[in-house]
Amino acid sequence: MKMKIKEYTNPRNKLFIDIKELVKGLNRILQGFKNYYSISPIAKKWLNKVDWYVLERLTLFWNKKKNKRKKHMRIKEVMKVTQGLLVKLVS
Repeated sequence: MKMKIKEYTNPRNKLFIDIKELVKGLNRILQGFKNYYSISPIAKKWLNKVDWYVLERLTLFWNKKKNKRKKHMRIKEVMKVTQGLLVKLVS
């Protein structure tokens, strides 16, 4: 599952894509995870970790796109840009 998200956000040939377009593609994957795993009441903890992992991957993409040296910084910028666009697995 993490591999699908990583494979979707990792390629350098996607750097020309706007982050909002990347989020639209990720939403299809995340909606499938949400529909499949939200059946279990125990899955909330796991789905919360997946939400955090998606934010980390989007932050890496954002910093790679903007040529920033510290690749794990600026997560608040990414949260602000994707607010309302990104599907949250735990509601």
